[in-house]
Amino acid sequence: QVISFSRRRYRILGETLDVAVGNCIDRLARLLQIPNDPSPGYNVEQLAKRLPLTLPLCPPKAVTPKLLESGEATPEDLCFSLQETVFAMLTEVTERALALTRARHLLLVGGVAC
Repeated sequence: QVISFSRRRYRILGETLDVAVGNCIDRLARLLQIPNDPSPGYNVEQLAKRLPLTLPLCPPKAVTPKLLESGEATPEDLCFSLQETVFAMLTEVTERALALTRARHLLLVGGVAC
């Protein structure tokens, strides 16, 4: 969620419609059988760094196995696409929230923020 605090009140400025970003990354890691050590997010990022190519972000459960089986995508392709798309979306929502609230400070919290 992107939340602002002003005049002793919180306002939700943006949020996902289904699952949290970290949950999405963890699901892809599980689907691709990426190890949890040191963390799924870190390992997804390492695979994503191997490839400078993007693919459309699709619902992982429905499309990912088909892309892998057909050879249209590799685990590196899917990790890169997920990282680029999700973090671009987070950046866009955060920039809009900062502009709307005219905030001068930003606090990032949670597992994905680390």
